[in-house]
Amino acid sequence: MTALHRRPAATGNAGKIVGAGVLGFATLAMLGLVWWSLSPILGQVYAGIRLAETATLWRFTGWGNYFTTMPAGQPFAFVSVYKSSVGFGLVATLFTALLGTLAWRKRSREHIEVIITAPRDGFAHDAIGRQFVPADRLVRPPVTEQDQLNSVLAPAANPFTALRDLRDARAVETVVDDVRWHLAAALFLTVDAAAPLRDRKARDAVLKAARTAADGHAGDPEAAMPASLVSVFSSHMLVALTDQAGRDMQALDQVHGVLGSKEDLRDAIEALGAMALAANRLFFPDYAWLRHIDPNLQSRITSYGG
Repeated sequence: MTALHRRPAATGNAGKIVGAGVLGFATLAMLGLVWWSLSPILGQVYAGIRLAETATLWRFTGWGNYFTTMPAGQPFAFVSVYKSSVGFGLVATLFTALLGTLAWRKRSREHIEVIITAPRDGFAHDAIGRQFVPADRLVRPPVTEQDQLNSVLAPAANPFTALRDLRDARAVETVVDDVRWHLAAALFLTVDAAAPLRDRKARDAVLKAARTAADGHAGDPEAAMPASLVSVFSSHMLVALTDQAGRDMQALDQVHGVLGSKEDLRDAIEALGAMALAANRLFFPDYAWLRHIDPNLQSRITSYGG
């Protein structure tokens, strides 16, 4: 009974194979008939396609010369279209194989499923550094939440208290590099709000750089900063403290007095924020980026608006 039940299925599969074969031969026969009947027209179309594919270079080959010099209306040899396609077929096959090889290599080496495979030593910091960090880059130890808290709560020494004249750009320039980038940005913004610079584009430049730095450093004020951003903060802070062109000199003198009297730079920035608020020039959204870097300082500046 089992053999009898299997026989119809086998017969059905054989019938499908025979049917597919018949259909294939019929299709080839039909295409051959079409080529035999319409080769004068189809040959010219075929030649045009090949010329376009090769930027007319095909005409200098044997088959190209055959197709392009055939008088109009004359039939082409039945096997000509097949033989002339062999070269293109080989090139296309090799090109496809090359693309497949490159894709396979990329998939086997760079695909996310390969990248996230655990290294031999596990996902420890040293193992991750060896596998994913280039050898010429410094691998910093991971920053913990406690490290960040200690960083933002630690006193920030005010290097400007050692200067006798904050209008002296050369003297101020010697200490601007001692100010961490987020404090330099906050100092610029509060000074510019208390005694506005004539160049209003400076504020936009510092804000853009501060937001970029805050987004790229995941809340770590100690993270290494690109030199281009460091230059923006230090140079604009220097200008804000020393530029006198078009400034309210009385307000600038008050800024210098406050900055020179505070041993902690955060205290000075907070006091400058209070000055700007009293003059109705403190724009609280300017300090939103600071929340991701030094939330304590951001709160001290903006708490006056509560």
